[in-house]
Amino acid sequence: MARRFWWVGLLVGLYGCLIQNLSPETRMRDSVIELNEGARWGRMDVASGFVDPPFRPQFKLSHMRWGRDIQIADTEILGMNPHTDEEGLGAFSRVAVRWYDQSTMVLANTVIRQTWKKHKQTFLLTNESVESGHPDLLVIPDVEQPARPGVKQKEHENFDDDSQWSSVY
Repeated sequence: MARRFWWVGLLVGLYGCLIQNLSPETRMRDSVIELNEGARWGRMDVASGFVDPPFRPQFKLSHMRWGRDIQIADTEILGMNPHTDEEGLGAFSRVAVRWYDQSTMVLANTVIRQTWKKHKQTFLLTNESVESGHPDLLVIPDVEQPARPGVKQKEHENFDDDSQWSSVY
C-alpha cells in the first residue's frame, strides 16, 4: 500500500515539474490566446487578467466599444516572438481581427501589434497598436467628463412649449 502512494506521489511531482517547465513559447501562446479570445467574446474580466496593471485602464477604454458598437467576427494570431531581454521586455505578437462596425455593418480588417513582458510564469500585455488595416478598432471613444466646479456647463435650448416632447404612444 505504501508503495502505491510512493508511485502516486512521484507521478504528481513529475507532472508538476512538467507543468512548471513549459517553454516561453507555450506560456506566451496561452496568454495571447486567452487575452484575445476573452476580448473577442466580451469577457473583459478574463482578458484584463493578462494586461499589465499600468496599461489596464487604457486597454479597457480602447476595448469599450467591443460587443456594443463593434462586433468581432474573427481573430487570428499571425505571429509571436516570446524572446525578451533581461528585464522581461520585448516580446510581441501580431493579431489579425476581422470586425463589423454595428452602425454600418461593414466588415473591416485590422492587424494589431501587441507588446508583452514576461511576468513570473506568464506574459502580460503592456501595449497594443494598430499595425495595418482599419484604425478605428482601438479608438478610445469620447467619454463625457463629469461636471467640475467652476467650469460652466454647456447650456441646452429651453423650449417654452413642451408639447413637441409629448409621447405619441
